[in-house]
Amino acid sequence: MQNYFVYMPDNRLCAAWGCTAVSTGYTEIEPNSAYPPSRHPDDHHFSWSRGRVLNAYQVVQISAGSGRLEFGPERRQVAITEGSIFLLFPGVWHRFAPDRRTGWVEHWIECRGHAFDFACDAGLLRPERPVHPSSAEILRVFASIHALAQDDTLRNQPLISTLGLQLLAHLCRATDLNGNASSRIVDRARMILMERCGQPLLVEKLAAELGVSYPYFRRLFRAQTGMSAKQYQMIVRIQRARDFLVNTDKSVKEIAGLLGFHSAFHFSTQFHQQTGASPSDIRSAKKNLVNKTP
Repeated sequence: MQNYFVYMPDNRLCAAWGCTAVSTGYTEIEPNSAYPPSRHPDDHHFSWSRGRVLNAYQVVQISAGSGRLEFGPERRQVAITEGSIFLLFPGVWHRFAPDRRTGWVEHWIECRGHAFDFACDAGLLRPERPVHPSSAEILRVFASIHALAQDDTLRNQPLISTLGLQLLAHLCRATDLNGNASSRIVDRARMILMERCGQPLLVEKLAAELGVSYPYFRRLFRAQTGMSAKQYQMIVRIQRARDFLVNTDKSVKEIAGLLGFHSAFHFSTQFHQQTGASPSDIRSAKKNLVNKTP
């Protein structure tokens, strides 16, 4: 692949889904070469002596060679090896360079948007832990980014931005809220409750199926979701009921039976408590919408 870099403007469509790719590129740095190359815009170029601060997130993958990264007010230094990814965070001072003996091959994409902000706020990305392992999937994502960027950058900016989201998902997968045992338990419980929303719920049996005690499960589920397992199942049931009411001709009694309610009256009462509307209100709104459709 030929060395390249491109810069892109803000894009309202990309901003709407939380990630706007604003630059991307690929560079092969030969051993004993000067670094960084003197060709980027002034706000992105840096010297080793001064370092640099960006106003966006940059994901840098090193697919060959090695080097080092320094970052933060304490100028902490970490080694970068082949197969590493490091993140540069907005507002955080940094500098990096390949080892002169090896050079390196760098791939990067720079993004801004609330998807990355949320990942930081949730602790999924941490400025104090910027280095991550790469993977075959991440290599494929970067290959797609490069192909689109070199084809028609502006036309492909929305697609490139979605690939930035894919990279974010891959990076968060190793450190996300599923990365600890307690969160995996709650996520599995939520999946079971969705899959079996029409079945009677015995929280004690659910806890046993997940291999934890009933008191521990109750505390854990409420701590991570803000509600009990029974409340969560009711929300799922009401969501499914709304789908049935809007998208099928099933009667209220049929829907109640499918979703595990004791009776149509019980279903209607719970539906009104959760939504502020009755099942017949939802059905009437659907009929009015259909009748207005030309």
